[in-house]
Amino acid sequence: WGHKLQAKKKKKKGKQEKTNYNTTRSHSIMAEPNTNYYDKGSSEAAQLTALTLKKLEQRRKLTGDSERLVIVLVGLPGRGKSFIARKLQHFLTWRGSSCRVFNVGKYRRHANAEMSRERHEAQVEDTSTSEKVERADLGSCDAKFFDPNNAEAAALREKVAAMAMEDMLKWLDYEGPEEQENNNNGNSPKASFRRLSSSNSGSDWGVCRKYSRVAIYDATNSTKARRDWVLEECTCPVKRAGKRTGVIFVESLCDDQELLDQNFQFKIQNSPDFKGMSKEEAIADLRSRVEKYESQYETISDDSRSYIKIYNLSSKLMVNHIYGRMAKVIVPALMAWNIGTRPVFICRAGQTTDDGNTVVNANHRKASLRGDVLGHTGRRFTDALAEYILSEGIKFMENRENVVSLDTGTSVSGLRHSNSSCDFTDMPSLEMPFSAHIMTSTMPRAIETATWERLPFPVHQISNLNPLDKGDFTGMELEEIKEADPDWYGKLEQDPFRTRFHGGECYEDLIHRLESCIIDIEQQVAPVVVVSHVSVIQALIAYFRNSPVENCTSIEVPMHTVFKCTPTSGGAWNVQKVVLIEDTSDSASESSDDVPQSPTPIWGDKKMVSPLVESKTLKKFNESGGSTSLNLPK
Repeated sequence: WGHKLQAKKKKKKGKQEKTNYNTTRSHSIMAEPNTNYYDKGSSEAAQLTALTLKKLEQRRKLTGDSERLVIVLVGLPGRGKSFIARKLQHFLTWRGSSCRVFNVGKYRRHANAEMSRERHEAQVEDTSTSEKVERADLGSCDAKFFDPNNAEAAALREKVAAMAMEDMLKWLDYEGPEEQENNNNGNSPKASFRRLSSSNSGSDWGVCRKYSRVAIYDATNSTKARRDWVLEECTCPVKRAGKRTGVIFVESLCDDQELLDQNFQFKIQNSPDFKGMSKEEAIADLRSRVEKYESQYETISDDSRSYIKIYNLSSKLMVNHIYGRMAKVIVPALMAWNIGTRPVFICRAGQTTDDGNTVVNANHRKASLRGDVLGHTGRRFTDALAEYILSEGIKFMENRENVVSLDTGTSVSGLRHSNSSCDFTDMPSLEMPFSAHIMTSTMPRAIETATWERLPFPVHQISNLNPLDKGDFTGMELEEIKEADPDWYGKLEQDPFRTRFHGGECYEDLIHRLESCIIDIEQQVAPVVVVSHVSVIQALIAYFRNSPVENCTSIEVPMHTVFKCTPTSGGAWNVQKVVLIEDTSDSASESSDDVPQSPTPIWGDKKMVSPLVESKTLKKFNESGGSTSLNLPK
C-alpha cells in the first residue's frame, strides 16, 4: 500500500510540473493561429495602447457636435463655391439646423459702391461716365481690384473680410427673441455698416437658438495666411472663451477646362460685377481676375485640419478628419448634388375608397392602414399617372438628345465626353423609351399606384417613405384625439411640427428619416417618381420649395395631383402642381394615413392655392373620360 501511495504522489507531481512548463511556454511563444481568422478575426479583447490613444485623440475632439459650426469655402472664382453654399444652406436648414451664408463678395461690393459714389459725385454726367457711375452704384469691381499689388484694394478686401467675419460670429453667438429673425437683415452688408458706424452691440441679431448653428463663410480664402486668420478668429480660446466652434474647410478644385468655361458663362450672366459689360469683356475680365488669384493661390495641405476637397464639382472627394455629423450628413450630400436637368415627380397614393364615406369602426381603420388597395378612382389615377410620366419622360429624352456631344453624369458638373449624343444602355428594357427611378412607401396602395403595365420600371419600396407614425392614436380622427387627450391636443395645436404622437413620431422625426431619401433623389440623373403619403409629401415639398420646414404641416397635398419639381441652374427647384383627375368633392381623401382637417387647419390649409399646369396629354386624358388609349409611342 505504501509503494502504491508513493507512486501516486510521484505521478501527480509530474503532472503539475508539466502543467507549469506549458503555462510558462505559452508566454514565450505565439498562440496557435485562429483557423477562422480571415472570416472572424481575432476573438481576443482589444487592448488599449498609447499608440491607439494618440491616433484617436483627433477623432475624439472632432466627433462631438459643436453648437456652432463654421464651413469655410476655399477656391478660385468660377469653381462653384456659391452653388455649394446655397445647397448646403438649403439642406441644413431643411433638416433643422439654423444656417446662414456670409458672402464676402456682397460686403466687398457694398464697400466699393460707397467709395465709388463719393469719388464720382463731382464728375460730369456724360454717357461713358454714367455707365461707370451705374457700375459704381452696384459696387462692381474689375480685375484690377484683385491685383495683389493694388494696396488700396487689398486693404479694402481685408476690411470687408473682417466685417463679414464679425457679423458671422455675432450671429453664431447671439441668443434673443425668435420673432426678430424675420426682421433682422441677416448677412446684409448695409446692416453691417450701420452697426459699425453706430457701435451697436448686436441687438438686431435676434434668433432664439433651438438647434445648432451652421455659418458658411463664402470667399476665395485662397492663401494659407487667410485660412489661418479665419481659424484663429473662430476658435481663439481667449476671444471665443466658452463658445466652442467647429471649423471645416471645403475647397472646390477644377481642372476641367470645358466645365470651367461653362461655369464662367454662368458667372458673368449672374454676378453684379459684370453688369454693363459685353460678353467678351466680361469673360476677359473674369479670366484676368482668376489669373491674379492663381498667382498667389495655395491649396490646403495641412492634414491636421478638417477639410473636404471637391474635385471638378464632386467627381471626386477627398476628406480629412471629418467625423460626427459632417461624415453622416454633409459628405453624402456633397457627393449627391448635381446640376442635371432631371425632373422629380411627387404624388400621393391613389384613392382607396370611392364613396368618400368615413369608416366608423376605429378597429377597422387600424386594420386597413397598411392593407388598403386601390378603388376604381385610384386605378384611374394610376393609369393617368403612367400616361403623364410617359409623356414627361419622352420630353426629357428629346431635350437631352438636342444637346450635342454631352451626356449627363453623376457629378455636379453633369458632363462627360461621349461619342454619341446619349447613351442609355442601362435602361431597364430595350422597349423602354427612357430610364426612371421609382420610389414608393411599403404600403400596398402606394406600390400599386406606381406599378404600370406599359412602363414596368423597378419599384423601390422604402419604409422611410411610410406615413407619419401616430403611435397610440393610429386610426383616430383629430376630434377623437381631442376628446381622448385634450392636454396633448392643445400642445399639438400650438406646435404641430414638434409635438410627438404618443408612441409614434412628430414631423421633426419624419424629417430626419427622410434625409436618406432626399440624398437618393438628389443623386439621380434620370426622372424620379415618388409615391407616398400626405405627411411625407409635405416634408419633401418643403425641401423642394425651400420653404420653412416648421410650416410644412400647412402644405396642401390634394388627391390625383402631381408635384413636378424641376431644378434651376442656381441649385434651387421650381415646383408646380399638375392635376391629373379633377376632384368633384372634398371628400376624396386618402384613408387613415391622411391626418384629417381640424377647425384650425394645422394639417393642410386648403386656402393655399398653387397654379395648376396641364399638358396637352392630360387635357386629352380628361376629355377622353379617363381612357388610356392616347396616341403616345409604344
